[in-house]
Amino acid sequence: MYKILALDIDDTLLNSKRELSEANKQAIIKAREAGICVTLATGRSFTGAKRVSDELGLTGLMINYGGAVITDIEKQEAISFSEVDSDRIIELLELAREIGIHAHIYQDDTVISEVRNEWVKGYTGILSLPLKVDPDLRKKKWERIPKVLFITYPDHAEKLIPRLKKRYEGILKVSGSTAGFIEFNNVGFDKGTALKKIADSMGVKQSEVVAAGDNTLDAEMIEWAGLGVAVDNAKDAIKQIADIVVPSCDDDGIAYLINNYLLK
Repeated sequence: MYKILALDIDDTLLNSKRELSEANKQAIIKAREAGICVTLATGRSFTGAKRVSDELGLTGLMINYGGAVITDIEKQEAISFSEVDSDRIIELLELAREIGIHAHIYQDDTVISEVRNEWVKGYTGILSLPLKVDPDLRKKKWERIPKVLFITYPDHAEKLIPRLKKRYEGILKVSGSTAGFIEFNNVGFDKGTALKKIADSMGVKQSEVVAAGDNTLDAEMIEWAGLGVAVDNAKDAIKQIADIVVPSCDDDGIAYLINNYLLK
């Protein structure tokens, strides 16, 4: 029997309109009633993921910032935290400026941006996140920054990600998430390592864990889980490493997964 179900939020649990379908919600309720621990594993901050967690009534632990942080949902505090080195943050911010794309950082779930542009206004508006504008962003020493995010047009991001992965190989983990997003985390702190920590803390075997996602930020947890799942709208690379492919996020793929694999 599977005991843990870890779900990416955007384009996996939520549909392309960023909505939680009633079918997915009811299936998760049934899974929890059957004794399965459902957790969210997301690139979002805890604040950015809380609405979804609250709607599902989740408790326990949540994976945030792509695995850089594990948060206790009830206490609303981090039990595990990995911060990106300050010099590396400045390097990334300078790089974003050089290539002409938006970049921002996070501190205590507040988004900090050098300017208030359409990219960051749209991002913080969708996730209801606080925004701080700091013109000296590239001049300061930063602490407790879990990740750096670049935002650009989806086609541009697709071209940049392979180049950035090569540039920062062994230094930073570079991943794609939502279309146009490029995420930078410390190497060794990803959704897979975070999910293993949660499973170990609960005494759950790897074979008893299910993980579902759609993009390269989800790769490690899909590979590590006993049952790795890709939704049909996932990147081809993710489908290739998944054990199974379920219907897309717009076709209630998570409900299909729960009803046809976890509850049978």
